[in-house]
Amino acid sequence: FAMAATGMTCTANEEISAAWDALKKSTTKLAAIRFGIETTKVGMKTTAEFKLIDTMERDDSKTNEENWNAMLETLKEDEGCFIVFDMRFEHSGRQMYRPLLVSWCPDSLKVTDRMMIGSNKDQVKRDLTGIQKSLHAAEKDELTYEAAKTATV
Repeated sequence: FAMAATGMTCTANEEISAAWDALKKSTTKLAAIRFGIETTKVGMKTTAEFKLIDTMERDDSKTNEENWNAMLETLKEDEGCFIVFDMRFEHSGRQMYRPLLVSWCPDSLKVTDRMMIGSNKDQVKRDLTGIQKSLHAAEKDELTYEAAKTATV
């Protein structure tokens, strides 16, 4: 999928689309997809593409909250990224399975990096069909499991 960034063309890696297709299956062992934005300057032209950083498998011996907390441990203070996390929880007596897009944008990032994350969040939601809910955070304490559940419902 292609994305527009402020003054840049941003395109997604096919690995991200394949991981997203796998995550959407309710039988998947995949719990999270983490990807960032990589910019390249050639002459006067700067391009950007989404780059898969890693995926995380669900540990069935742990609760979804424990899997969420394990994902949080992978976040770095000097690296912004997007995470699609497979939220699984009970709500009003029903088991819920919903993907949540997290945009991780720590204050320590350069202004241009923060702008790239912010300007591409809505496009990611449009292109990864099925993501309706999102959560934006600049500090890890904003990414509690309760905040994620609230954002997902």
